[in-house]
Amino acid sequence: MKLVLTTFLIIFLSFYSKGDAPTLNQWVYYELVRFDTRFEQGDLKEAEEILFGLYEQNWRRDSYDKAVIARTFGFYLIQQERYDEGFEKLLVSYDTGAFPLEEQARLVVTISQLYAFKKQLEKSITFLEDYLSEVGKRVSKIPNIGEVYGMLALAYAQKEDFDTAYKHIASAVKYSGFREDWYKLKFAIEYTKGLYLEAQESAFMLVKFKPDVKRYYIQLSAIYNILEKNDLALATLEVSYLKNLLDKPDDFLNLSNFYLYNQNPANSAQLLEEKLDKGEIDATDNANLKLLSDAWLYAKDRSKSVVALEKAIDNEYDEELLIQLIDVAFFSFMWEKVINAYDLAKQNEIDTTGKIDLIYAISNIELRNYTKALTLLKTMTEHETYGDQATSWMEYLNTIIEFSN
Repeated sequence: MKLVLTTFLIIFLSFYSKGDAPTLNQWVYYELVRFDTRFEQGDLKEAEEILFGLYEQNWRRDSYDKAVIARTFGFYLIQQERYDEGFEKLLVSYDTGAFPLEEQARLVVTISQLYAFKKQLEKSITFLEDYLSEVGKRVSKIPNIGEVYGMLALAYAQKEDFDTAYKHIASAVKYSGFREDWYKLKFAIEYTKGLYLEAQESAFMLVKFKPDVKRYYIQLSAIYNILEKNDLALATLEVSYLKNLLDKPDDFLNLSNFYLYNQNPANSAQLLEEKLDKGEIDATDNANLKLLSDAWLYAKDRSKSVVALEKAIDNEYDEELLIQLIDVAFFSFMWEKVINAYDLAKQNEIDTTGKIDLIYAISNIELRNYTKALTLLKTMTEHETYGDQATSWMEYLNTIIEFSN
């Protein structure tokens, strides 16, 4: 588990009395200020010597001065990545019992993180739960209590106890307001548990407060899609595209497919064509060109659909795409393209018997290649499916030939 700590070296508490709140001795305060100055100047050797000298004083076990010094020393050592030493000092600080509950939350969170870092997850959980039990009904008055609940939720999520984790992450959000880490965890748990309406709310909050993070738009769009809110799913992806957050081929292909699914093929085709031309989508991948062809076809621009298919076939011969090209070109009245594609099919020994032969014959009629068309139609008159159509076209062709002579 990656150790993430909110590192602070000194909490500068006033040494003047604030009611019943504990206070630092004045000389301790100034020694900690001196430590901080040396630390900021980069003189770590002297800074540590100051802390060590303070720590080694003969303090009472429950001394507030000792608690603050040990806490400061602990965070300093952790900042230096001396985790075991830092952990020991933080436990000493906590065990003094000198901190009021209101002041303990950050220390409790850090110690629980270190337990987790040391792969002692159960100790981390117990430590957090004991603190919450001690806090009791005063929970709403404790600064940073949301972090305690958040760490507890994370620990239970690691154990895959998502029900308990969800209860605690809800409390973390309640007491922390928006915090990215907590909403990420909340969304992940909701998605895992199939709580899609709740996940929608969490995903929306992530987009709202972190509007420049691409993955949050993709998450929200995916949840809308699961909930069959297709217009919102598409709109969310469009917003991320307009904000220039989409930057990978899969992002553009996903948006293009959403356009198609939501009956907006023209936008799908325009997006694909732009990204293919710019090299942001692989133009050598026939799947991408087929998608472009389909988009133009659904947008009722068959000529552009044909161009996309031709590019795909130029990339790599594909029988299915070649048959599709013949079909689309025919209904686009692009007779020569039909002829060329048919010839290529024959070269590759594709079985054209039936519909494809009939299309080829009709295309030849349109190009006034009457002899070639008539020869082929004569061979088709007995075809089970297309025989009657072939006969009709042959009669029509004979009439044309008769009147042309």
